[in-house]
Amino acid sequence: MKRTKLYCLALAAIFLVSLTASGQTSAPFSISVQKADNQPAPALQSFALAESGTRWLIIGGRTSGFHRTSQPESTFPSKYSNEYIYVVDYANDLAWKVGLPPKLKNLLRTSNMEFYQDGDVLYLAGGYGSTCNDDKPECYQTYPNLTAIKVPDIIKAITSGKQADIPKCIVSISDERMRVTGGDLKKIGDYFYLVFGQNYDNIYKGAYTGKYTEQVRRFKINFDGKNLSISDYQAFTDPAGSGPQSQYHRRDLNVVDAIRADGSKGITVYGGVFTPSGSAWRNPIYIDQNAMGNTNITIDTSFQQKMSLYECAKLLLFDPSSKNMYTTLFGGISYYYYNKQGQLEESNLDNPLPFINSITTLARLSNGSTMEWPQSPSMSLPQLMGANAVFVPDHSLAKYGGSSEVIDFSKLPTGKALVGRIYGGIWATAQQSSEFNPTFASSTIYEVYLERTP
Repeated sequence: MKRTKLYCLALAAIFLVSLTASGQTSAPFSISVQKADNQPAPALQSFALAESGTRWLIIGGRTSGFHRTSQPESTFPSKYSNEYIYVVDYANDLAWKVGLPPKLKNLLRTSNMEFYQDGDVLYLAGGYGSTCNDDKPECYQTYPNLTAIKVPDIIKAITSGKQADIPKCIVSISDERMRVTGGDLKKIGDYFYLVFGQNYDNIYKGAYTGKYTEQVRRFKINFDGKNLSISDYQAFTDPAGSGPQSQYHRRDLNVVDAIRADGSKGITVYGGVFTPSGSAWRNPIYIDQNAMGNTNITIDTSFQQKMSLYECAKLLLFDPSSKNMYTTLFGGISYYYYNKQGQLEESNLDNPLPFINSITTLARLSNGSTMEWPQSPSMSLPQLMGANAVFVPDHSLAKYGGSSEVIDFSKLPTGKALVGRIYGGIWATAQQSSEFNPTFASSTIYEVYLERTP
């Protein structure tokens, strides 16, 4: 049944009232985005990225836009797989590309692999793709691999034209516990965390559901430059039970590094799909590890997220003065959206989980409560974008608590400050994609600026 406009306005009013409950009505900053002068990058989405100075290493992903499920053929045809390794130097407007090593071609051209850069090493886990080029249904799978890539070495090999050295920079092992796509890979202390996701074992099509892991998998990665292995493995499941009703039944979500009020590093999960009703999960999940190395996972049922519940670009900031952790989400796919009247409206049958261009900041305050502040439509992204894109913090900025992603808010320069760049992802021509409203992979690099609120 359609909701009336009056009902939607009432929901929006309730939302705005809830934002003022803590006495704060907005983030202590505003975010603006503009297209960078240099644009040397390829059009890709759902890729993995590592950095070394001003150079990015880009692997995997797709050259096409958002998949559809109504087509009889594959929605992930191999002809749109990224079959190159790219190095992009955004500062100097340069780019290099080389073909994937033949023995690793199928593995490294997958999409939605989980990735994490730990120092000079990029780790890749899983990913979905085809083992052949003729797109037979039996060729498609989620890969059971953990791969280590020596970032400075492979960048040097590519930029110097020494392609024969590229395979020496990559080590991969097969392990069924890594057969995951659409989750995320993070690290706390000595342990890596492979968070949620699924094993999709067929050609992608509507009405076929992958096998959700419904797990947070914790382990150590041992890599000496040549030998790669996993140890101290442990899987955490939902104490409330498994199945579509489980809050752990999530994929295509935002998993972020987070600094807690006591200064410790944790992991926060925002959003993800799909609930039993086909919608998005709205309660955050917190993953923490104490000094004894024990892991604790908490579902925050006191807060329901409204905006950007699908994987998108995100800016992370911690303020050591207020002890607030800020996560700014850029566009993507959302549960709420701004309608034509500039009012927040709930996703509905006429517009289910639409693409948006909103910029929204989630704040986990020092008292443990969470606030959500969407910027006004006048301060939005330049287009419907952000899904499966990557935000890269500016390498010159101070980070907090040993994180390579969380920017120290207290050390940002005064005035309007460049905090990083958004690259790639899906850009849409309408809130709902269709044959008449196509989507595309983006090649655009956007600069992201932060300005403190007076």
